[in-house]
Amino acid sequence: MKRNIVKDCVLYDSQADYTYEDYCENCEDNGIEPKGEDSDDYWDFVSRMRDNDFDDFKCNMEYSSFKGKPCMITGTLGLWHGRPDIVPVLCDDIMEAIEKCLDNNFAFECEIVLNEGHLDVNIHHHDGTNCFEIWLLSKKGQREVERPIYKWEKDYEPKRDWFKLINGYLF
Repeated sequence: MKRNIVKDCVLYDSQADYTYEDYCENCEDNGIEPKGEDSDDYWDFVSRMRDNDFDDFKCNMEYSSFKGKPCMITGTLGLWHGRPDIVPVLCDDIMEAIEKCLDNNFAFECEIVLNEGHLDVNIHHHDGTNCFEIWLLSKKGQREVERPIYKWEKDYEPKRDWFKLINGYLF
């Protein structure tokens, strides 16, 4: 039986394009006279729409079939002096993992992509891009993480068989 592995499905992109025409249409729908293309009013509209997109994403994650499943964050940091690996981070839930990647729910200049059975969370900043991967833990992965030795060791390397693939769409 062939698995339904989704590749490169963008779940959230903070740089979604909201055109001036979108703004004008919104103003017309609400009986408001649109301001100029570079006006504060237009950029407030863009900011509100991006915030709404992220709120919608979070609401959809509440109904995800993967909610409440333990997962692990792996990845690299894009720093001016290189790309160091992060210490893997265990999380109780996919949304908790996403919020850790976003640094406490800060969703500016990031994208979240369902890619070949895991989530890629890319955070763009002045030094480069932090690239995180969120993996669901398999039963073996959960057992390995819960072993007493890992509770005290800060630096451990997860194995590929610790993870299971996300099949299909999240929500």
